[in-house]
Amino acid sequence: METLTPVTTASLPHQGESHNCPECAAPLVGEYCHHCGEKLPDVHDLSLKHFLHHGLHELTHFDSKIFRTVQALLFRPGFLTVEYLAGRRKRYVLPLRLFLVIFALNFFLFTRPGVALYDIRFITSNPQSKPFADALERAATKRHMEKDALYEKINEHWQHNASLFQLGEVFFFAIWLAVMNWRRYFVEHLIFALHISSFSLLFGSVTWLYYLRYGFKQNVVLFAISFMVLLFYLWRAVPRMYGTTGGKALLKSFVLLIGLEVSRVFFVSFTMVLSLIQTLGR
Repeated sequence: METLTPVTTASLPHQGESHNCPECAAPLVGEYCHHCGEKLPDVHDLSLKHFLHHGLHELTHFDSKIFRTVQALLFRPGFLTVEYLAGRRKRYVLPLRLFLVIFALNFFLFTRPGVALYDIRFITSNPQSKPFADALERAATKRHMEKDALYEKINEHWQHNASLFQLGEVFFFAIWLAVMNWRRYFVEHLIFALHISSFSLLFGSVTWLYYLRYGFKQNVVLFAISFMVLLFYLWRAVPRMYGTTGGKALLKSFVLLIGLEVSRVFFVSFTMVLSLIQTLGR
């Protein structure tokens, strides 16, 4: 009767044998790979104690990095950008990953029924948009569709486009920054734009609670609060990033806030128009 050898032991390297890194295949000298830092696996890695210890370490380390990053994003405007450009990056979540996570949260909230920003009903419900709503109703009739079915088709494309082009507003805002501060590398502006947009989306996620309660109604007080919060945030961030202080920093922050809002409107409008073309052009 044939004796079966456990796969776990067969998959581990034997002592004294020449071996390569299991991650990048570079020749190993010692316990850790000099190329990528991966550790040579051994039988101790398969113990329950090691598994729990390693898993707990990864969980707490990731949580602490997230907490440290969000805390800096909220209360130290511009700090994360300066730290990243200075090469101090391991302590914080990388700018692109941070933006994508916060965008995903914001996108999830604003696609909920009743509070969906990416919903054509949000546009057509405005009395001033009646001609547009009538045109969509005629388009639905022409296609022998219910109006709600056409709206859902448009929304499906719109939300897909918003997810696909989620970095569009960041690049547009980075171009705005580059025009105002042309002596620096574009990537520097891009990193700053990622952090500013991350804060803006995170703050927008907080205002979602108001919309959840009262719906998408115009509120001058909420608009004023949002405007002042973003302006103050930029006013604190600009000196750290660009060195401008005092009244000049406030003026630059105001212009940057206009650029941030224009970028947001452009992104929402572009993805909506594209969804209309995709739906009605067929």
